Amino acid sequence: MTSRRDKLVKKLMRGVTGKDEATLMKLTVERVCADMCEFYLNFYDNEGPGAMVYVPDSPDEEKSMFYLTVDHLMNALDDFTKRSMDGEAGVMKQAIARAEPIDPAKEALFIIQDKDRMSLIHYKIDCDGANFVQM
Repeated sequence: MTSRRDKLVKKLMRGVTGKDEATLMKLTVERVCADMCEFYLNFYDNEGPGAMVYVPDSPDEEKSMFYLTVDHLMNALDDFTKRSMDGEAGVMKQAIARAEPIDPAKEALFIIQDKDRMSLIHYKIDCDGANFVQM
């Protein structure tokens, strides 16, 4: 079974015409992931356990990425539950459960919220090929 990540990477690589381009594309993606993990670690160290949220469709670029501590995740869970937004509430429950025990030197937690859906990404830094586990 092919993971969603593998499908997205294959789609990204369709326009790649050679081995050098493929290597460059892979290195670029890895660098972006490493940078995101560094941001996560800095927020974790300064604010405590939580999740980095990315909203790619945000009209305000300054509000397109932010960090939610576990307390803020709990507030968001309450809000989503009150508004009967079960999918989003489920993502918050998973984020809360994963944020508390995470080792930020080895893992990072991201929530991607676009116009179609909200997804929780648990990124394991030290795995072979460091990969995303989408929840």
